[in-house]
Amino acid sequence: MPEIETNRLRLRPFTLDDLDRHAQILSNPEVMKYSPRGQIPTNKVKQVTQEILEFFINHWKQHGFGVWAVIDKQTSQLIGHCGLNFLPNSPEVEVLYRFDQSYWNQGIATEATKASLRYGFESVKLDRIVAITVPEHLGSRRVMEKAGLKYEKDAHYYNLDVVYYALSRSAWQPDDTLYIPLFHPKNTD
Repeated sequence: MPEIETNRLRLRPFTLDDLDRHAQILSNPEVMKYSPRGQIPTNKVKQVTQEILEFFINHWKQHGFGVWAVIDKQTSQLIGHCGLNFLPNSPEVEVLYRFDQSYWNQGIATEATKASLRYGFESVKLDRIVAITVPEHLGSRRVMEKAGLKYEKDAHYYNLDVVYYALSRSAWQPDDTLYIPLFHPKNTD
């Protein structure tokens, strides 16, 4: 599975070793405020986080793309996740992201989202990538717009009324920000 390096971030595959730190991020009620899951009960955070990580890992194995662990290059700390995922019961691929609250309003989500879009269009050769959020999640909507996605419609996913943004490969414009894909050879042992 590939890794990507950007100006401030390293996007790498998740491992189950990420469980404790990612559970810490997902246990914050503000981080989960607009999540389809809602706030995760304290006694279930580790279990739910493990299920999420296993889903992300298996999605990569099944589809050749997925959601990365996002690492702050300066601190080497896991700060959230970002990547590509099939929308439920749909052939459409969404870009999604969730970050530790201390990394909000710094352009981190936009930087990771742009890298994920570039990977989806250049490496996976997707024709279209979508993003969804609840209408009142203005921060997420700003990330989508800064990354080049355009509002298309109101929709219903994850049992929620959402706004639906999209970007086609033909409309996508790569920028000159640092983007270094790092591909690792498969283990042949």
